[in-house]
Amino acid sequence: MTGLRRAIARAVVLALVLVSGASSGAGAQEAPLDREQLTRYARAHIALSTARDEFHARIAGIHDDVGLARAREEMNARIAQILAENALSSEQYGVLTLLVSQNEVVRAVFEEISAGLARG
Repeated sequence: MTGLRRAIARAVVLALVLVSGASSGAGAQEAPLDREQLTRYARAHIALSTARDEFHARIAGIHDDVGLARAREEMNARIAQILAENALSSEQYGVLTLLVSQNEVVRAVFEEISAGLARG
């Protein structure tokens, strides 16, 4: 649990740095992070959403603790795989999620990228 708390603390600090940097420089740039990084985040976001939907559908039919634990382990592995495929750490993903949710410019770019990815 200590490792999780440290990771959360690091993510919060990084988020504050990014958000403060975004608010101070928002007028000078289109978005406080590059489009490539936001595209990797959007790909991961879409894949994680699909994985979560599949996980919830799967656990709906599991009625024992061992099966639920195995499904959670597999989901954790899938999350790690998706983040690795998109060159993101869980901390970076959390920070980007916060940034997208709090910064209108970043959110608009994220939504544009996501729509493009959804179209193919």
